[in-house]
Amino acid sequence: MQPHEVSAYRRIYRNELFDSVIPFWLNHSIDREHGGYFSCLERNGTVFDTDKFAWMQGREIWMFAKLCSAYGTRPEWLAAAKAGVDFMRQHGRAPNGDFYFALDRRGNPLTAPYNIFSDCFMCVALAEYARVSGDSQAAQEAQDIYHRIQQRKDNPKGIWTKAIAGTRSMGAMGFPMIQMMMARELRGLIDEETILRIVRENLALFFDRHVDRERKCVFERVPMGGGRNFDNMEGRLLNPGHALEILWFIMDIAHTMLNDQAMVEDLADIMLWCIERGWDKQYGGIFYYQDYLGYPTEKLESTMKLWWVHNEAIIAMLLATRLTGSALHEDWFKRLHAYSFEHFSDRAGGGEWYGYLDRRGEPVFGLKGGKWKGFFHLPRMLMVCEQLLAQMEAEAVQ
Repeated sequence: MQPHEVSAYRRIYRNELFDSVIPFWLNHSIDREHGGYFSCLERNGTVFDTDKFAWMQGREIWMFAKLCSAYGTRPEWLAAAKAGVDFMRQHGRAPNGDFYFALDRRGNPLTAPYNIFSDCFMCVALAEYARVSGDSQAAQEAQDIYHRIQQRKDNPKGIWTKAIAGTRSMGAMGFPMIQMMMARELRGLIDEETILRIVRENLALFFDRHVDRERKCVFERVPMGGGRNFDNMEGRLLNPGHALEILWFIMDIAHTMLNDQAMVEDLADIMLWCIERGWDKQYGGIFYYQDYLGYPTEKLESTMKLWWVHNEAIIAMLLATRLTGSALHEDWFKRLHAYSFEHFSDRAGGGEWYGYLDRRGEPVFGLKGGKWKGFFHLPRMLMVCEQLLAQMEAEAVQ
């Protein structure tokens, strides 16, 4: 990428983050009466549901704290992070210490702690908050949550597991992914030996089970005993955005923690499998889900274009461009950038991005936040890309 292009892209990502996305959430998301955050926000920021979802609370705490780490502490960002920490400390945990999935506006529990991902995001949120605030209690809480997650990992849903034991035992890619995410975020709080051991365990799970080199696919759900099960939709499911998200996590780990350039190059190749299969050649954008054999999936939203899928793909292609110098990945970065900023960004409507487009790229809903969309994927993408582009700028003048 030419130096003038790098600088131009950097300005775009920085301006989108600072002028559009951060102000939207600061202005509309924080519940200044009861604490915590609203995530269900219409196009103009109107709150359309006041329930609070624990994993969204954790993600928003982490994001505001991470902005302080990346760009220097600003009082309004630190105060926003504290609003979430205080709310979740007071209301977020069940008697056994695990985090509820959903709370009402005042913090009364609505949904039992059936999903370990709430705990995972609160873990990294408290870790990052501890770093920027000096709150030693938050650091200890993060470590305690992390150790509890490792105890629960083999049966993460506990008594709320719906699957019948001993029949079709499938492993989802989500848990190796979340372990990679936590490993990146908890360095310095958890000892390096433990972190590296967990990283290597989950690298083996991902590469041995989910990456199929013969078929050039990354499968979302796989038989726990290995192999493939193509008799059912679950075993054929592909989720290109999810695959690209874990691939860039691992690429960053390979570069920063393992110093393994061969793994970086391998991951870059696997990224191309995912984007080339997942790209909609008729209308542009990345399909949400696909069936390996081309059958319909169980997901009615399969052909929709989602914000987070494109966010993660942009990071993946830019990171691969920087670490490998690949022209193919650079071309994909530029194509994804053009599609995403044209179809998702909504500065004319109050800032932030639409979350859900139809196959042709038109918004299906006006919402900017909901039960599944919060202050996380988009600002993280803008921040990570702005920092990668800054590194590329610096490297260009050396």
